[in-house]
Amino acid sequence: MKKTAFILTIAALMLSACAKTPTSGLNDAAKRYFDAWIYVNYPDLEPTELGCYVIEETEGTGDLGGDYEQSEFLYVNHVIRTLDGQISDSTREDIDKQLGDYDETKYYGPVIWTRTSNVLYAGLDESVTPMRVGGTKKVIIPGWLQSSVKYSTAEEYLANVSGTSAIYDIEIVETINDIVKWQLDSMGRYFEHNFPEITLADSTKYGFYYVQTEEPTDTTSFLSDSTIYINYVARLLNGLVFDTNIRDTAKVYGLYDESNDYAPLKVNLSSDDYSDITITDDETDVIDGFAYTVSLMHPYEKGSGIFYSNLGYGSSGSGDAIPGYSPLRFDIEVVDEE
Repeated sequence: MKKTAFILTIAALMLSACAKTPTSGLNDAAKRYFDAWIYVNYPDLEPTELGCYVIEETEGTGDLGGDYEQSEFLYVNHVIRTLDGQISDSTREDIDKQLGDYDETKYYGPVIWTRTSNVLYAGLDESVTPMRVGGTKKVIIPGWLQSSVKYSTAEEYLANVSGTSAIYDIEIVETINDIVKWQLDSMGRYFEHNFPEITLADSTKYGFYYVQTEEPTDTTSFLSDSTIYINYVARLLNGLVFDTNIRDTAKVYGLYDESNDYAPLKVNLSSDDYSDITITDDETDVIDGFAYTVSLMHPYEKGSGIFYSNLGYGSSGSGDAIPGYSPLRFDIEVVDEE
């Protein structure tokens, strides 16, 4: 072999050995697609510090959203769209009606966005920080900013988070710092309109209020470990009924299910503590506020238990009908006992 050829061969082998294998980042393909989509649809927009794109906004005149120390919670209306324009979620009744997706059993209206404990997505948190109450914003949030984990830079999100890009229409209705006080204040306004004889000072236990609507036939308490049967209607304070075992009521509020027999609900009382109250033969657990309401009642009494979310479904809510941090009202009638 000629000397020159030998040297070239060795050099090629050394270069091959030293060459680094190309690596692919977590969001390389997604970033290329996203950037191309922005270029085609919104070529004049400039990214925010983290990489969101604000399409349009209107200035609010109320309190500043600020960071989570200024507003731990936000009361917000929103519409979420995919990049191709499909609506994936909305708090607005008019939108669902336009789409033919209206559901009378679904809650429509503002919901709570929690900003503490790394709950709110990074892109949303950045978007609402400069907003004020009454303001609106339409913003494109890339998938890597759809994470509640907080990093310092856009590059860190790109390297560590994957998700689906979306377009958010946001309206800030109210800023909230004390979520318990906010709930109690809403309950106080509810009492003024529906039970003016009740005030916030009349709680039976913290965050709970009982209103007797029909006196019992007997003021003797139920025996421990006994069984009673009740009819009930459960609703939000805006009037939305989300559960009942009364046939006609279920039909009125769009809850009717022909597989349900709509018989009085079996409630198993407890000798130990009201929190041990269960329902049905399966002894299913119930939320605290419901159990406490039943524990206060007597034979053939009617009453309403009204309570804040700590005694209900808490910060997460339940399904499409009960948003997080919702005070609830249960109207209960004791119809029989064993």
